[in-house]
Amino acid sequence: MRNRYEFLFGFSFIFLLLFQAFPLGQSLSTDFDSFPLRDALISRVTEFRLWAGDRVFHDVLVGPNNWLVYATNPGMDKFQNVHPLTDAELEEYGKSLEDFQALTQSNGAHLLFVAAPYKNTVYPEYMPPEIHRIGDISRLDQILNYLAVHLSLQVLDLRPAMSQAKLTSQIYYSTDTHWNDLGGYAAYHAILDAVHPNFPELSPHPLSDFEIVVQPPKIMDLSFIMGDTSLAEERVQLQLLFKQSSRTDSMVLPSGRQMNFSRNRNPDLPVALFFHDSFLYSVMPFLSEHFGAAYYVDMMAGNDMLARAWVEQIDPDIVIIILNEHFLDILPQLLEKGRPDLD
Repeated sequence: MRNRYEFLFGFSFIFLLLFQAFPLGQSLSTDFDSFPLRDALISRVTEFRLWAGDRVFHDVLVGPNNWLVYATNPGMDKFQNVHPLTDAELEEYGKSLEDFQALTQSNGAHLLFVAAPYKNTVYPEYMPPEIHRIGDISRLDQILNYLAVHLSLQVLDLRPAMSQAKLTSQIYYSTDTHWNDLGGYAAYHAILDAVHPNFPELSPHPLSDFEIVVQPPKIMDLSFIMGDTSLAEERVQLQLLFKQSSRTDSMVLPSGRQMNFSRNRNPDLPVALFFHDSFLYSVMPFLSEHFGAAYYVDMMAGNDMLARAWVEQIDPDIVIIILNEHFLDILPQLLEKGRPDLD
């Protein structure tokens, strides 16, 4: 049966290739984007490779239970703790945050630094068994340990909150790099708990104030990278059971990222300025309910949007930096240049 499948698959592929290469006597075509059934063929190839036992794809590994892992070289190096930060890099990190904290304080704002764990950190049990930790300490731990010793800065490590939340629910998508709304809720709850001592009016809604809704399956980012349309995944979303008091507007940037701005019916609530990556998008509707105005600046947008300028122009009450650990070590660049340098 398998030999027959391989023969039919090979025959179909060669037929489509020849059909594209010599359409009605024309010269050889090299426009593979217009290849007939291109996406479907890529998906069938990927499905066949999965069926045959292949677990290594371009930038993606397949772990237990078809759990997809984003497997770029930098991502794997960070999971395996291959290249720890040097003392000089840690000193630069601390200096950049110290300078930025001085800026926020001079503008009357409180600064909270939030470290969001990557999917591989929260679910190491779903990593392919061949991928082992090499170093003893992660870059995330290096950064947090350094800040605890050298800076008087409020820091929130979201790993404990995520570890607790995963005991009762799946909080990251199996075919995506991001957390689902249940993971986002855990982050939202932990963030408001962290700022509550300084802003007593800020308390998170209990989970009972939301309805858990399962949306139809969708192709997520890692299955899209693989080119497999069969690995669609249901989306877990939280819908508000209370009357929404905030309104959000957004602006799409040339990079495809968004800038989001929210206003609340209660203008007396604190004004918040968030510097973030893609992990915060699903959390914004929860957070916006608690602030008179909230400004969400995507630090990965790559448009030279300097953090200093945002603080000086908006005059917020609270500034929150939240990055997932995949990008956490480039924060000094982001604060200085306003754009990522991933080369």
